Amino acid sequence: MYTYKRVIRCRNMVEVEIYKSIREVGKSYGGRGVNKSLSPKKQRIANRIRTARKWEQVIDMNFDENDYFCRFSAPFGTFESEEKFMRCVRNFFKRIKRQADKLGVEFKYIGFRECGKLGKNWHMHIILSDKIMKIAKACWYYKNGGMNFEPLYSSHNYEKLAEYIRKDLTDKENEQYPAKKRMMASRNLERPEVVVKKCSRSEIRKLERGEYIKPPKGFYLVSDEFEFNINDVTGASWYFKYRPTAFRSFEKGIF
Repeated sequence: MYTYKRVIRCRNMVEVEIYKSIREVGKSYGGRGVNKSLSPKKQRIANRIRTARKWEQVIDMNFDENDYFCRFSAPFGTFESEEKFMRCVRNFFKRIKRQADKLGVEFKYIGFRECGKLGKNWHMHIILSDKIMKIAKACWYYKNGGMNFEPLYSSHNYEKLAEYIRKDLTDKENEQYPAKKRMMASRNLERPEVVVKKCSRSEIRKLERGEYIKPPKGFYLVSDEFEFNINDVTGASWYFKYRPTAFRSFEKGIF
């Protein structure tokens, strides 16, 4: 059994994971095997948490309080299927890209598409930079369909926003099957710096005594982002999240 320390550095957040693995990092084992350590229900929960954290990191790396969480809607009944709506969205993105290239602005986005309960109210929620938001506002076809723009919080706390963005459709008849994902993200998004190394015995002993890993300089431990878990196969694991001390006075924002 190997014990590793994974440090994930974003622009305004540092995450530290201490975990045990039956495989050695960097060593080939002839392909990825099936994870049988968790039940299907527990695995879905673990996947949801992991995915939300991943997108929180990506949001933090690419956007800030100057940018916007936007909603673009088509009038009720305009699109009868997701495929037709997506053709409209792809053309919309092409128009934005052309205008952005002319202005020398990079077009980045993260979001998802969804439909109302009646199946005729297709729309999308999407994070855009300030300059791209202005371009998108002018490019959207349906001015009477509805547009909404909310600035991201200056606390740089995107946890709830990441959870909202990654929400999936649930198969109501059988939850064992994976939900249909409707996330959308550009390929030019920056990713956080990730460093994985073996965890020292002294750090493990501190964690087992109930102590936490000292925050990096200029950061503080987010009290409700400390986790301790027990896996049936690999044993104990720890997770810590640190934010800049300068943001400590901000309220815990969503978006």
